[in-house]
Amino acid sequence: MKSLCTIIICLVTGWTLLSQPKVAISDFENLDNSKWSGNLMYINYGDGSKVLIRTAMQISIKGNKILMDIEYPDEPKANSKENIRITKAGSYLGNEELIDKDYDNGVLTLVTRFKGKDNNKKAVMYKTYSISEEAYVVEKKVQYMDTEERILRNRYNYTRSN
Repeated sequence: MKSLCTIIICLVTGWTLLSQPKVAISDFENLDNSKWSGNLMYINYGDGSKVLIRTAMQISIKGNKILMDIEYPDEPKANSKENIRITKAGSYLGNEELIDKDYDNGVLTLVTRFKGKDNNKKAVMYKTYSISEEAYVVEKKVQYMDTEERILRNRYNYTRSN
């Protein structure tokens, strides 16, 4: 009986590891040396209104990192650089655990999750990346620890400009 339980546990563990989605830097090759323009929509914490600001982004690939230079023409003090490293054998984008991956009709869709704080409350954040030759969209939803509901926090919506 003990051996049967051990076998079942090993099979379930193996199946879980095999079925976990993975990414590789090759999934992002079409982004290397690309330029994007678009907007950021975010929900204002104060009154819940939607705010839309212009943004531009340049992406390059170095090793197993995706390097992004993000500019906000109307708010240059908010400009930033972001590096996303593929880690843990392709199961993480930076500190975000990859929970779903799909490729359909030329669109790569990735869903990640990570824990953190939003509006000073503990939460699980979910990001959905939709990437194609002409569009790059990242949508962030927040699920507070005391609820099942996921609320939209922000969305970057870019189109390729080169």
